[in-house]
Amino acid sequence: MNINKPTKIIIGILTVFGVFFPFVIAPAFMMFFMFSSGFPFFDPQSVPNPYEIQKTMFPMMMVFYPVMMCFGVVQLGLQVFYIIHEIKNKALTDTFRILFAIGTFFLPYIAMPIYFIAYLWKDNPQEAKASPLEVAS
Repeated sequence: MNINKPTKIIIGILTVFGVFFPFVIAPAFMMFFMFSSGFPFFDPQSVPNPYEIQKTMFPMMMVFYPVMMCFGVVQLGLQVFYIIHEIKNKALTDTFRILFAIGTFFLPYIAMPIYFIAYLWKDNPQEAKASPLEVAS
């Protein structure tokens, strides 16, 4: 499958977003949300004003909720794209096709970046050489 360079860049950006969002972006946003909205973490005697909390929570959730929804759509779309690309990729042996397809389904945070760097980003992937066991069967 031939994919042009701008499409590869977009797929790479979406893959980075899909991998980093649950481990970096979402926890960082939640920490910012918790510590900037006036919750009494450091002084248990202080009680925040409910109107101040509402003024800070609503705008943050208006940003964070659509980003969370986009993450689900991006993750599903990337999984579909990668599985189709892995199945149609003639440079892979059958064993690697199966492993990458299963990995994309069960471990997308590991399999998708490895497949992107190893097979999708290259301009000329080398043809797979069948092992003697695969030739005999």
